[in-house]
Amino acid sequence: MLEIAGTVFTLRDVGPSDCTAVLGLHRRVFGSTVDAAWFDWKYRHGGGEAVGLWQGNELVAHCGGTPRTVLHHGRPARDLQIGDVMVAPEWRGVLRRRGPFYHVSERLYSSRLGPAKDFFAAFGFPNERHLRLAVKMGLSWDSGPVEALSWSGTGALPRPGWSWRAETLAVDHPEFDRRVTHAWSAMQQEAGRYSMGVRDAAYLRWRFAMRPDQAYRFVQLRRPWQRLPCGVVVLGPTVAAPNYLQWLDWVGPLALLPMACTLARLEAARSGSAGLTTWASPAVARRLAETGVTQRSVAAVLGVPKASDMTEEQVQHLDWWLMAGDTDFL
Repeated sequence: MLEIAGTVFTLRDVGPSDCTAVLGLHRRVFGSTVDAAWFDWKYRHGGGEAVGLWQGNELVAHCGGTPRTVLHHGRPARDLQIGDVMVAPEWRGVLRRRGPFYHVSERLYSSRLGPAKDFFAAFGFPNERHLRLAVKMGLSWDSGPVEALSWSGTGALPRPGWSWRAETLAVDHPEFDRRVTHAWSAMQQEAGRYSMGVRDAAYLRWRFAMRPDQAYRFVQLRRPWQRLPCGVVVLGPTVAAPNYLQWLDWVGPLALLPMACTLARLEAARSGSAGLTTWASPAVARRLAETGVTQRSVAAVLGVPKASDMTEEQVQHLDWWLMAGDTDFL
């Protein structure tokens, strides 16, 4: 039990029996239409963990996260990707004090992150206002911006030439795992300088194929004389830019990221979209600098909780490799 502004609350872990309460708060806060299948995908099949704050039987605040294996300079770590940070509208007025937002966040971080805990570190994608608040409260570090990059579909589009093939890769293809594994193996060889989430077949299946409320598709980039693809692009519907196709992820050699961008832009044109959009950390944006980006803006900022098993100096020197698919909500 704890008291905030004269009201008594219960702070505890969220479990499967809290599904209805979590869905109700999610719909109120985000205007979403998530259902029990989404909850199962994230908090059961995905191993998600969360802390909630209750006023009687009503959930008024929530902070969750899903496990993600991340290679920090080539070394694998079990991290927690923060998401579903929610406060009921009637309690947002106490955000600047140690109110509901602080208590659910602090409890999740302190109980899960750090030495001898379940997770090495955590990261999330709050907006600038919410991260400033978390920094002011001593909960998180600011690890820099994540940009939204867009390419307009007007004008002449780049052409990859005869030596490249773009083909749909169905998740039920008998060689889906083998082809993704081949692409990820090439990408992993270049992961040593970055903090990069693992993009193996198991992850792609859970993140994109199993998600019940979104429809994504995989497109493989292949040479005509090779059976296995050089890489795999993940495409899906967009949230923030109507009529722009969302480019979620790339699995493959980093040097081929501009070619993957060309492929994704052509797929956007074929689908009748007005253009292409993605999210990019600075490391990704640098690789896309010469691809004809027509618009860019800050989409989110990367927050790293201070309870993580890293110093502030170590956090500031991490070079994150992040795209739209590294979020849990796009």
